[in-house]
Amino acid sequence: MAGTVSLKTLGKWDKQIGVPLRDALNVSMDVMGRTGEEACKHALILMAQSARALTPQAKPNRKMMRDERGQYVENWRKNQAEPQKLYKWMFDDSNPNRIPGTWENARKIGHRGLAKRSWMWGLARLKPMKTGKAIPGTSRVYSITGETVNGYVKENRLDYIMKVMPTGWEAQVAMRAGNKIMAQARQRMERKWQSAVRRREKKRAVAIRSFFAKGLP
Repeated sequence: MAGTVSLKTLGKWDKQIGVPLRDALNVSMDVMGRTGEEACKHALILMAQSARALTPQAKPNRKMMRDERGQYVENWRKNQAEPQKLYKWMFDDSNPNRIPGTWENARKIGHRGLAKRSWMWGLARLKPMKTGKAIPGTSRVYSITGETVNGYVKENRLDYIMKVMPTGWEAQVAMRAGNKIMAQARQRMERKWQSAVRRREKKRAVAIRSFFAKGLP
């Protein structure tokens, strides 16, 4: 599909901004103790979460406009070149050609937040989590296994997803995921260092108590 965009944790990472994702994956394995497969899964989930955070959410209601026929909102339908105008008077009970529904519902933007949720669809196969029910045909998560390239791919096939994403979102997603991995590794190393310091201090305290327990000769 023309609108398909993908998040990938495979291939070469040299072109990413900030902390190269390749280096972050190595740290994820070396410091966090993950296997290569686990590191790729973890990074892909972080990338999807970052993409979700960057995806703008529509306003609750459509913009109200007015022309010579009265107040209206525009309703875009799939495969339509021009929006449909829904006038407020179309929903009046006094209108002999009243259309179904209400003016309040006509103003509401349906499926609000769908683009954000779409980034998490299908990721439950990598890690147990609540991702919501995907629209059939709009998401695909799969692995690639080869002699030189291995990893995971998350495809977002929502037909309008590329229109709503901000400029440079791919680089931001990779950078944020890499930074999160590095931050997690730093926290783990800090905890290990603090634990080691406490153990050394405990041993030193025991040695001092032992010395004084003997008393003077």
